[in-house]
This record gives sequence, C-alpha cells and structure tokens, in this order.
Amino acid sequence: MKITPLRTLALAGAAVTLLSIGSTKADAAVYVSVGTPPPPPPVVVYKPWASPHRSAVWISGHNEWNGGRWVWVGGYYAYPPHRGAVYVPSRYYHGRYYNGYWR
Repeated sequence: MKITPLRTLALAGAAVTLLSIGSTKADAAVYVSVGTPPPPPPVVVYKPWASPHRSAVWISGHNEWNGGRWVWVGGYYAYPPHRGAVYVPSRYYHGRYYNGYWR
C-alpha cells in the first residue's frame, strides 16, 4: 500500500485531532478546586447556656480548617477585646476559609 500525500495529510490531521482531545481531557483533570474543600455540615447544633457575664458573647459551634482537615469546635462564650467590638463568625466563601475575628 502506497502512502500518498493526501493520505499523509489525513493521518496527520487525525493525529493532531486525537492529541488535542486527549490533552483537553488531561487538562480538565488538572484544574480542580483551589483552596480548602467545603466544610462538612455542623456536628452538633445546640443553644447556648446561661451567660457567665453580661458582656460575654456566644461564639457558635463551627468547623475550622486545621492541619489539613476540618475540625469541629463546640460553641463557647468569649469576652470582647474592647468595648464595642463585634464578633464576625468564621465562613467559607468562594473556595476559601476565613477564621472568625473581632471587629
């Protein structure tokens, strides 16, 4: 069987097509979620007990990203670092985890 220029061109086109399809699938596998995975649902949801002091603020139970995994932290009371401080709870937003903080 003699390979003609037309047949060579067709084989080259098929090879390029197969390579581009293969690399697209490989690239798709490489681009996975960047950042931390979403947190699991809350482990325990319960109401706070009586406040130890009127200035104490209840920090709800939440998942924290620690050591490459999600860890459940139960709710607790905390005291604001200064008068008028407001606690902003931890959150997971657009693939990134943000710890809670006092503002």
